[in-house]
Amino acid sequence: MYLGMIKSIRHLAAAAVFGAAAAFMALRFGGADVRALKAKVDELEQERTRLVEYARRLTASRRVAQVDVLDQRTIEPGRSVTTLRWQEIGHDGSLGVPQTVDVFGTTAYFEAMVIKFEHDRVGKAEPGRTESLALFRRIFGDQQEPTGGFKLPDAANPTTAAAKEEDPIGNMLWTRFWDFIEDRRIAEQFGVRIAQLEAPAVPVRPGQTWQITLDAAGGLNIQKVTETRQPSPRPAEGLSAN
Repeated sequence: MYLGMIKSIRHLAAAAVFGAAAAFMALRFGGADVRALKAKVDELEQERTRLVEYARRLTASRRVAQVDVLDQRTIEPGRSVTTLRWQEIGHDGSLGVPQTVDVFGTTAYFEAMVIKFEHDRVGKAEPGRTESLALFRRIFGDQQEPTGGFKLPDAANPTTAAAKEEDPIGNMLWTRFWDFIEDRRIAEQFGVRIAQLEAPAVPVRPGQTWQITLDAAGGLNIQKVTETRQPSPRPAEGLSAN
């Protein structure tokens, strides 16, 4: 459905361009009222611009977090500890307070509450619904229970304080997050298409840097951006699993 919407927008934009070209041809070779043709050309150009911007909003994506893999060590056969540096990224590109996180295992999960809005509201840039929202909760490894993972403090999010004071719509939406999941009618009332927990995960090794992005009309994605060759994971001295 989403891809079909984008294709339809592109077709409409192409039609607008064609119409504008046709109007220019009529203006060039005469036979019609010049002012009416110019008005039609302006109208088609405005529609084309609107459709292009609509499509751009729907396909936009932004970086929301960076993860550096600092260390990985074996504490006993089949049991590892991985050390990560976690930083969330604000809308202005600023990095949040770095958090050093130890997780059990060699695969890391990054859990967040995610709110996705109806596509048309995103495309039209409706206030408070111009893009999906994500609020990270915790990080855990594949060798531990999620509830035993590292709970992220509010200070780790560079937009948290601002959201409470400068984004009353976003703050209100987070207070209704669980209602959106439980009651579809409430979700529709607020233009919410999907509300759910997401936890993208990847196997990690020391020397890697990963970035997490959020699609404006979708959810979270994680991708490796750099990797420095590191020695094999080393045994740890004096550590024991809890």
